[in-house]
Amino acid sequence: MIFWKSSISTASKGKTIFRRTSWSWWREAGLETRRSSSPSNYGATGAPRSIAKRRAEVRRLTNIIWLHRSVLELPFLGIGPFDFIDCTGVLHHLEDPTAGLQALRAVLKDTGVMLIMLYGKYGRTGVYQMQELLRRINVHTEDMQAKIANTNAVLNSLPKTNWFKRGEDLIGDHREFGEAGIVDVFLHTKDRAFSVEEVYNLVEGCNLKTIELIERGRYKYMVEWYLRDPHLLEQIRKLSRKEQQAIAELLAGDIIVHNFYAGTNQDTVATPDDLRNVPFYFLYSPGDIAAMIEKKPGQPVTIESTLFPSPIEFTPGPYTKHIFRHLDGEQSLREIFDQVRKDVRLTEQQLSNDDLLKEFKPIYERFNHVGWMLLRHKSVGKFRSLEEMQRPL
Repeated sequence: MIFWKSSISTASKGKTIFRRTSWSWWREAGLETRRSSSPSNYGATGAPRSIAKRRAEVRRLTNIIWLHRSVLELPFLGIGPFDFIDCTGVLHHLEDPTAGLQALRAVLKDTGVMLIMLYGKYGRTGVYQMQELLRRINVHTEDMQAKIANTNAVLNSLPKTNWFKRGEDLIGDHREFGEAGIVDVFLHTKDRAFSVEEVYNLVEGCNLKTIELIERGRYKYMVEWYLRDPHLLEQIRKLSRKEQQAIAELLAGDIIVHNFYAGTNQDTVATPDDLRNVPFYFLYSPGDIAAMIEKKPGQPVTIESTLFPSPIEFTPGPYTKHIFRHLDGEQSLREIFDQVRKDVRLTEQQLSNDDLLKEFKPIYERFNHVGWMLLRHKSVGKFRSLEEMQRPL
């Protein structure tokens, strides 16, 4: 459990941030954990804590308090309230996930937001069949190493018809993290997954609201990403957002985790309608889009990516080239639109912000749906690119 009591980037200046991650599976894998002798410094020994502390050291983060306590103790630790809580891979390992979320809610500011990750029910169907299989095989086996050996033997013998084998490309922790990954995926004693509807019910049961479900953007939870029939889409769009997202989850079949924002106020998602917002590319730039448009004026543009799930396709309007020329991750939409008018020598009366927004917004949404373009308020500092994050300090 990590508590940042002050800012670690310009994006969160003056904010209090709490981060909770699950280390329980390291204990089950046989790694020692113990409480530190210092009353203000708690943490796991072995790999998890040493890796986390090394990462903090490399990034020169000195404003961290390390704690290793049950999430259920949060309301009684005298810390918080927090502007932002990051809780990844914790609640679905609790006996009572609702009690865990209520404990987090108790230390969240009324204006605060949580980012939570829970296992997805349908994408992990094969995992739970494997867990049941291994419980039966290991019914008389108590030694963890023997259980791991049995698991490896089963994995090496699975027929192609096995449900986990059919979808093994969805789950990679047992390959990537060795024995600890095998324990976490197949041998965890407390492991509960959630459907979209169950996520909403959990959040609403703690007097919170589900702000946004995200999986590299919103596209995974968008029915129109999978269905094209206009009559069918018209019927589905009459349903609530929760019901539409539940349908999308069942259509996709491969959502193995739900990452989502929750808070007391649902209306907190940044939109391009607020011209003070700065559009920027997440992780890396797709290149010089203005030059692509200029090369083939009026022709559809297709932008491929190895990192994001599908190509971005759009037909540029008369001013799209100019908008992208000034989209540098520094200027707000209002500033970009002012620059466009200078380029084409038109006044705001001749070319309004609404006109330019109408042209830009559908293109922004295509990028945003896959998580490639995001917005930050002009008052928030610039986010670092993937290249900048990898660069040694």
